[in-house]
Amino acid sequence: MFTLSSRCLFLGSMALVSTGLFAEVRAVSEYRRNEIYHEPQSLAVGVNLATSDVRGIDNNAFSFGIFSDYFASPNVSLGLTLDYWNNSFNADSNRRVDVDDLILGGNGKFLLPNLATGLRPFVMAGLAVHRFKVDLARRDPEATQLVDKFSTYDRKTKNIDGELGADFGAGVFYRVQTAMDLVAEAKYRRILDRTVDLDQMNYSVALAYML
Repeated sequence: MFTLSSRCLFLGSMALVSTGLFAEVRAVSEYRRNEIYHEPQSLAVGVNLATSDVRGIDNNAFSFGIFSDYFASPNVSLGLTLDYWNNSFNADSNRRVDVDDLILGGNGKFLLPNLATGLRPFVMAGLAVHRFKVDLARRDPEATQLVDKFSTYDRKTKNIDGELGADFGAGVFYRVQTAMDLVAEAKYRRILDRTVDLDQMNYSVALAYML
């Protein structure tokens, strides 16, 4: 049978063991948290999916792309993007319009202080070159020519090549694993050539892998 002193010694030992285990678990948890939420490495690459509200097109265009970001400092990154979207709709009973946009862009991001652990907002600005293709398919050659903004961009006569645009936006990085961020971004893409009225509002989600 346990005496009172032996019981006290046993309970004291258990308390010491529990305290030690708790301290070890807390240290491991603290290490993991610091490891996951450390500052970005020098380079990130990723893929994104987006929906684009394009001026002059009734339904939203689905887009996808790839990107990379070089972190010149913990607060500043320089990035490259390559995006593509396609959209088709009926212009009238005789014509179907297919619009494609291939976009090569460069941007700079300024990362703001953390909102919470692992959650970091940013603002961005940049320039992009758009290569539009507009195809007026199923045209009836006997129909009266209709004048609209797509008529001069028929693929048979002209591709809209090399149109320069400016990008402005904001978003947030969320660190989900040690080397992976989830990125949400809203971006306005303004076409600087005003004869091409195809400005875009782009909403994207992306996964970025830190190298």
